[in-house]
Amino acid sequence: MIRRSLCAVSTLFTVTLVTSFSGQALAWGPYGHAIVADIAQSRLTPQATSEVTRLLALENHQTLDQVASWPDTIGHVPKEKGGLPQTLPWHYVDTDAKFATYDMARDCGNDICVTEKLPEMEKILADPKAAPADRLVALKWIVHLAGDLHQPLHAAERDHDKGGNMVKVSYFGQDRDGHENLHSLWDEGIMDHERHLVVGPHYSIDFTRAREEADRLNAQITPGQAAFWTGDFSAGTVHDSVVKWTDESHALARDVAYGALPAGRKKDLGEAYTAIAFPVIETRLQQAGVRLADLINTAFPTP
Repeated sequence: MIRRSLCAVSTLFTVTLVTSFSGQALAWGPYGHAIVADIAQSRLTPQATSEVTRLLALENHQTLDQVASWPDTIGHVPKEKGGLPQTLPWHYVDTDAKFATYDMARDCGNDICVTEKLPEMEKILADPKAAPADRLVALKWIVHLAGDLHQPLHAAERDHDKGGNMVKVSYFGQDRDGHENLHSLWDEGIMDHERHLVVGPHYSIDFTRAREEADRLNAQITPGQAAFWTGDFSAGTVHDSVVKWTDESHALARDVAYGALPAGRKKDLGEAYTAIAFPVIETRLQQAGVRLADLINTAFPTP
């Protein structure tokens, strides 16, 4: 059962995004999370669509993209103002790049990391005896964490750099707000630059643009790719699958996010780095959307 405090704040921060997002818990940015949600929504079964619609209606929402960034909002609001900063470690797992794969005992103390929290939320969503409010909160976490897990730097760190947050870079000769870092570049900097996406005040986005991007990426996914990405996923393999997806992100962080960095202390990134990183980012958004759909469809099996 989800703690009462999560349910109590469920409706408070679903739409309004705060501007003080920082640290490793922010992944993809609001456009990326919306795109993952939109790809998934288009792939839901009729049964899952009906159940998701019913749950979203509890907060007067209609689509998954409207709630995709809610976990970021509650995590970055102080506890005294009703937020849940204690949930920030749920969004990532710090597996050192020197290791080949995720190890729960080593990397996820007290089971507090994205790799363990995502299956935990899936169990709640799939439980028909759980209160609808609890299932709605679980749904919002699943939508968000499925995206987080596919951002490579949410599954790795190097030299205790907090998933690249401590790696200062410039991008096409600019230091955004004077504190650009590798993590934020993968969250949104590269994608926003390449697709001309603009995040507005209070982290607001153009949902129409997000859906256009989701439609573009979704149309590129072949049935064979979707089948390969989900493999033998089922209700009984959720945890194993999530570990596999974690290891994918970890390898991409090691080999691409870190591996493609130029030598030297000063990291001036531009066309060469983008040419390597951007295709990976788009593929991870596609994979996250396809797999998120499977997570939700599995939670609401067709009778």
